[in-house]
Amino acid sequence: MAALSILRRISTMWKDVVDGTPSLWTIISATFPEDVNRASLFRSGSSPIVIYFPGGRWSKTPPFRDFLQIIEPHLHRCSSLAFRIDPEVVDEVPPLSSLRLTALKIEIDVDPTLMPGDALPYSREIEISNEVLGNIRAVDFNQVPIDWRRTLEHLKGLRRLVLDGVYINTITHEHIFDVLVASPGLETLTICDMRIVDSPSSLSPPTESISLPQLRSIILMTGGCLTNDLMRRILPPPDVTELDIRPTNFPSDATPFWYETIAPWVPAVQQLYVDSERPAFHLTPQGECSLATYSEYFVFIEFKGLSMAAALLWIHDVIGPLTDVDGGPEGLQISVHGPAFDDHGVLAILQTIPGLTEISVEPVDDLTRPSLDALFDVLSQAITNSGSTPDPKPAFPTLRKLLLNSWRRELDSVMDMLQSRYSMRSIYRQQVPDLSLDLSSTQLWLEPWRERVIISFIDAEALRELDGVKEVRMGCVFEHPGTLAVIWDEEQSVPAWG
Repeated sequence: MAALSILRRISTMWKDVVDGTPSLWTIISATFPEDVNRASLFRSGSSPIVIYFPGGRWSKTPPFRDFLQIIEPHLHRCSSLAFRIDPEVVDEVPPLSSLRLTALKIEIDVDPTLMPGDALPYSREIEISNEVLGNIRAVDFNQVPIDWRRTLEHLKGLRRLVLDGVYINTITHEHIFDVLVASPGLETLTICDMRIVDSPSSLSPPTESISLPQLRSIILMTGGCLTNDLMRRILPPPDVTELDIRPTNFPSDATPFWYETIAPWVPAVQQLYVDSERPAFHLTPQGECSLATYSEYFVFIEFKGLSMAAALLWIHDVIGPLTDVDGGPEGLQISVHGPAFDDHGVLAILQTIPGLTEISVEPVDDLTRPSLDALFDVLSQAITNSGSTPDPKPAFPTLRKLLLNSWRRELDSVMDMLQSRYSMRSIYRQQVPDLSLDLSSTQLWLEPWRERVIISFIDAEALRELDGVKEVRMGCVFEHPGTLAVIWDEEQSVPAWG
């Protein structure tokens, strides 16, 4: 709209051209002033329009009822409808029976503290006719009260299907599969937090595969049974650019899912990994480990039901062979939360994963800090290969960056580790890459009960001068970019910025 306003001010001729072109005035949004929306509805003539209402609990848009009064006489022209509303106004949504919709997005902004099955303040379902459902090509439903069984029976030919927050016992997995079979041109599939009836065959091999050759984006963050069924039934498409798999639970052992169901998808995971720029692996004791890549080609896999060691073995088998692939990422990062390195089995497996260039260690919470003794022991010792010609080499031979977050200790242990590691250059003539070291502490003035460890500038300088140390970063200053130093004021118990 800002661009149209600029064009209209150029000259009278430009104003007439802009005002007389209906296709320029087809977007109606609650974020626009009311007079702009009324002018757009008039100037768009009989052209199809797009209606957008981004309401919800924290929205500053006008009341839904007021916006509805403006658009309701023109709803029959709507080709794309998207709105987010509070549960309290669901009953005010008019029947969507005479619309020429090709895209429909409805999000009910339910309080996240409510549990599935809690009573919500609406008394009726949103009405959508069978004819409208059959013409829609993009569907995005979140917590929507509709006749789910009838809706899924009439959806077909979709290019986008997004379902979130479906808690209903009148549909089964087969209803979802029927929509997919009827939509061979589907490009985006997202299913999150869907709690429906498990199909009787959910743990047995599927009887019919589903071919979706145009599928580019797959996001599954729902129960393990439905995730398992979907990944078994859908044939891996050739050109996936986004794969996000985060099953929320498994009724039994999850190992068959990760080693049998996912097996046909491994080539897609490997290709996305090779095309990515910043792959990372996250280890969390007592939690789910995950693999993620952050670039145009996106992968996020959360290893629900697998131990840290089992997840690392999966990474080793799938990602390990890709270390030297031409055009692949420069290295793999690993982020460790809590005492993961206290598990010697985990540390042993981690050493077998090639191409690891960055290790980040941070505590799970503010009350604990991970032990680094096991990691430092491994980094400082040479490993001897078995065989008739032993060839000592450092652990993690490609490591270039070490981040020790929430650092609260002296530098002696770090310096001892570094001196031992880089002595291998002369003793074993090994090419050990220089290391960038990041010792980022917490903001101690926010935790006055903690004992403070003051590192002298002389010790920090000595650390920087060690052979093999490329750079050292120490700091926790985020509020004041460019600050050169922070001096603790003992009298006021606050930092003095300088």
